[in-house]
Amino acid sequence: MSSEKKEKKKGGCLKVFLIVLLVVVVVGAIAGTVILNKLKKMEKEANDTMKTATYAGQDCPDFEVTTTEGEKVKMSQLLEGKEALCLVLFATWCGPCEREFPEMDKVYRKYQDKLAMIGLDVDRLDSEEDAKKYADSHGLTFPIAKGNGTLDFVKAGAYPTTLIIDRNGKIGMHRIGGIPDEETFEKIITTFLGDDYQERQLAYLTFYAMSGKKMIPGVEFTVTNENGTETYVTGEDGTVGVFNDKPEDMKVKVTKVPDGCKIDGDGELSTGIGSIVLQLPVK
Repeated sequence: MSSEKKEKKKGGCLKVFLIVLLVVVVVGAIAGTVILNKLKKMEKEANDTMKTATYAGQDCPDFEVTTTEGEKVKMSQLLEGKEALCLVLFATWCGPCEREFPEMDKVYRKYQDKLAMIGLDVDRLDSEEDAKKYADSHGLTFPIAKGNGTLDFVKAGAYPTTLIIDRNGKIGMHRIGGIPDEETFEKIITTFLGDDYQERQLAYLTFYAMSGKKMIPGVEFTVTNENGTETYVTGEDGTVGVFNDKPEDMKVKVTKVPDGCKIDGDGELSTGIGSIVLQLPVK
């Protein structure tokens, strides 16, 4: 074979290779786009579910679990002689859980004569040994247990998920998302304590403003419910907590942003009835 023919053959092979490579890249890109779109759809569906679902107001089944110390406990036993029970669904790898537990433990130690509390590791990736190692290494005052099938009555939309169960066995708050500090948790707990307690529900939402990866303080917005309209401003960390005396769909409108930021669209959103973390329409 002449050198000229060899070069043509080599060039033809190269073209075929490049065409195949291009097809692989294009197919991969299409597949990647399909997967990405599917993930985005799943994320939106999960967020929509969290916004429209709440266990607040429902009776809590008398579940039974075994703590990492080997003690079998039922909800009714934990509530015996107490005014409220805090049940936190978590995973050992959950960062927000890691941050909130020490803050919660301070409040638990302060009110443990009236408050029962238990952390339930319900993550499928965690084993009972993982839960025990977590409990042993963190030195928390309240008990830790590994969740099991008896907890099918509640699904954790995200970690942490916190349920406050009142003295009558009713779920008074269902919060998806971390609780930032001792003061906030104390405000939640004391809502369900006291001799004058009457059955109630509580909604607790966290709003945050972000542009790119930067949190934005000083964003002003209004929250409107059936009782009227209140104005809030995000703090130095770009977040603000909002409490409502019951879970309800509230209307939110961003009214003012700092220099360098813009209101996204009409600046409006609806909260849904879930006690969750919501991003304000700011860019």
